[in-house]
Amino acid sequence: MLFRGDFSEKRNFFRMDVGCPMQFRRQDDPTMLTGTVRDLSASGLGFVCQQELSEGAMIEVIISPEKAIVPPLQAMAEVVRVSAQGGDSYEIGVRIVEIL
Repeated sequence: MLFRGDFSEKRNFFRMDVGCPMQFRRQDDPTMLTGTVRDLSASGLGFVCQQELSEGAMIEVIISPEKAIVPPLQAMAEVVRVSAQGGDSYEIGVRIVEIL
């Protein structure tokens, strides 16, 4: 993992580059979807997926680490940013609302 930026960054929490698989589902849909986590902080995360999400949508996020020494992160999150990346790829930014 690499740390993004430096301590002069204007964020409240330090953001780490991650690059690991994740699962998520829309709050009103039981279908699990997949994406790739790009970065993670104490208050949110950024990921890339093939599904376009709406800003303000609530999603459940599950990130399972490769090594079992760290428990999975399961959280409810609010979509705060959606950027089309070309083709069928979207970069999504979410704010963690609740750790489950």
